[in-house]
Amino acid sequence: MKKLLLFLAAMITSAAMLQGCEETRIKENRLPEEAQTFIHQYFPGVNITFAEREKDDGYKHYNVKLADGTEIEFDASGNWTSIDCEFANLPAGVLPETITTYIENNYPGSKAYKADKEFGGYEVGITGGLELIFNTAGEFVRESR
Repeated sequence: MKKLLLFLAAMITSAAMLQGCEETRIKENRLPEEAQTFIHQYFPGVNITFAEREKDDGYKHYNVKLADGTEIEFDASGNWTSIDCEFANLPAGVLPETITTYIENNYPGSKAYKADKEFGGYEVGITGGLELIFNTAGEFVRESR
C-alpha cells in the first residue's frame, strides 16, 4: 500500500509539473509585433516554417524556426533572446557594434553565427568553435570552447 501511495504521489507531481509548461503552435501574425518586425528586418524574404508560444510557470516566450534553418527565441514582448543561424552568419546589425568590432579586430575571418542575450550580457558563438562572453555594454569578458 505504501508503494502505491508513493507511486500515485509521483504521478500527481509529474502531472502538475507538465501543466506548468504549455506549448501552442501559432501563426506568424500571432507573434508580438516586435518579433515580426525583427524577422522582416533581419531575415527579409525568409519564410517562417514554425512558430510557437510557450508558457512555462507564467513566463511566456516564443520560438520561431525559419526556412533557412535559423532558430530564434523571443521574450513575451517580442525582443530576441536567442538566435542560432546554424548554416549562416548573424545578419549585420543584430549584435551591438562594439561586439561586432571586437570580433572583427580580435578574431579575423571569424563570424558570429549564434547569440544568446543572458542576464548580464551576451554569449556569442563564432566560427572556429569559440564562445565569446560580453557584458551588457558589449565589452569582452572571456572566451570559452
